[in-house]
Amino acid sequence: MSFKKTLAVVVGAMGIVASLAVPAQASRTGYENQYSSEACKSQSTSAFKFAIYFNSNYGGADRNIGYSVWDFADESPGGAPQGGTHPLKYCPGGNGGGQGIKNNAASAKNKHSTYYAVVYYNSGYKGNADWIGWKNSWSKLSNTYNENASFAWQSL
Repeated sequence: MSFKKTLAVVVGAMGIVASLAVPAQASRTGYENQYSSEACKSQSTSAFKFAIYFNSNYGGADRNIGYSVWDFADESPGGAPQGGTHPLKYCPGGNGGGQGIKNNAASAKNKHSTYYAVVYYNSGYKGNADWIGWKNSWSKLSNTYNENASFAWQSL
């Protein structure tokens, strides 16, 4: 086999291995958070289990979120962070409607029955955090009040 053919086979095999390393769900999470009709339903009817609010005490605009968010300023429809081009925004209506969520939230609610909802100060699930209990728990954000950059589901 010639050098060019060997190189082509090796490069092709590397591409197959690389594509297997990404979980199938990872490519859908950003898309679902950005475009699902669940995002702007009332929280009581949305299949998404986490809601974040512009104001304290569930006030102002809100957004339901179904999957962990690496960076509220870059929730890319393709999954992994892509470079600040797709901010996740509050649903229209109410104080803060249409504004970006990053560094703009005061309270949150978790209706998941198994996982804690954790809002982080920094992107990438880093820095100070507010842990919101499960089973219809809500919280005024104290450690991340108007300084929130990411969100993740966590278990203890």
